[in-house]
Amino acid sequence: MTSPIFTDDKERLPLLTDVGRAWQGLDRSSSPEMGVRLRELLEHLNTCFGFTPTNEGKQHQASFNLMLRYAYPELTIDLADRVYVQHERPMVFLNQDHIELNRNADPDPPEPSKSMGDLGPDMETLFRELAETLKNHKALREDPVVVRMLAESYSYYMALTKNFPWEDPLKDQIPPGTAPVLDVATGLTGFSLIHDWPASHPVLVLADSMPFIVEGLTHFKNLMGRRNVEILQAEFPESPGVSYKFGTIHVSKFLHHLQRNERKQFLGWAQNQLAPGGQLSIIDTDLENRILMEAEDLDYANKLMPGYLETLVKIEERFCHNLVDDVREVGYAVHHFDFHEYHDETDAYSHYPGDDLPIKFLGFEILAQKSS
Repeated sequence: MTSPIFTDDKERLPLLTDVGRAWQGLDRSSSPEMGVRLRELLEHLNTCFGFTPTNEGKQHQASFNLMLRYAYPELTIDLADRVYVQHERPMVFLNQDHIELNRNADPDPPEPSKSMGDLGPDMETLFRELAETLKNHKALREDPVVVRMLAESYSYYMALTKNFPWEDPLKDQIPPGTAPVLDVATGLTGFSLIHDWPASHPVLVLADSMPFIVEGLTHFKNLMGRRNVEILQAEFPESPGVSYKFGTIHVSKFLHHLQRNERKQFLGWAQNQLAPGGQLSIIDTDLENRILMEAEDLDYANKLMPGYLETLVKIEERFCHNLVDDVREVGYAVHHFDFHEYHDETDAYSHYPGDDLPIKFLGFEILAQKSS
């Protein structure tokens, strides 16, 4: 393991101490299901790595366990966002205010070697390094316990708050009683799709390649009792492994991840999977490519959330027009094609809250039909 803070060396200091295991913040929480999973996650990680047996390592251990003593259960959500879905939710920071509230309620607080105000930056650094350690080490990122604890926490959080990170009104496009519907590369949008999908609607198949997403959506589907929703682990366009013939295939903000030859491959596969007269619905944007172009300016690039650029895929500048041309070339009848240019200033992709970045991009919709 290569990390400036954590080590898997046999002589390491434990990740957890009695100070952290007091769980003052979690014991005060109204989200016990998430709290249990955070504890189980950290106890599991304690068997995987710890701190270097040095004075600096001891200080890291002390600060880390103070953070855990006052941790909030949504820390699992913050971790999951940074480890698995930073591409979708790039700006995630430790909630220092929540930690401070929990500290103030501690009836017997330990004496930190630094003031809590001075420990804030230490805790933020430790939180970030914990997330980076999980994200950058394949064995940890794919560890079944890590995936399950974070995925189930995400599911419970969505069930409790209905604070869906992305929403898609797909249900409004689908009449009751029609052929099955496929949503491709669902991602976090799947939580709102499951929540909103009516019992009168046909089977909805949500497909994604990431185990974290698949486990989280499966758990959430079961919590919601949705019998007409299925979750599928699938890799597009290589091996989707889908056996249904669909009335609608919905593709939202996925095709910009593919190069043009891969997109054509996907469009051909989708045509084969559609029932006669079936509909292909595409919503997409060239936002990522515009950010990559802007990031050629180092001043702009340096303001972006660390690690964000590495999640982006460069595509051709005429992506929008090429895609609608390719849809027609494959043999679909295009019934609707609409695009708009958007201008925005946002700190959603910025390293620093409040540091707005100018964003200009195209967003477009294509509605096409397979011939009968």
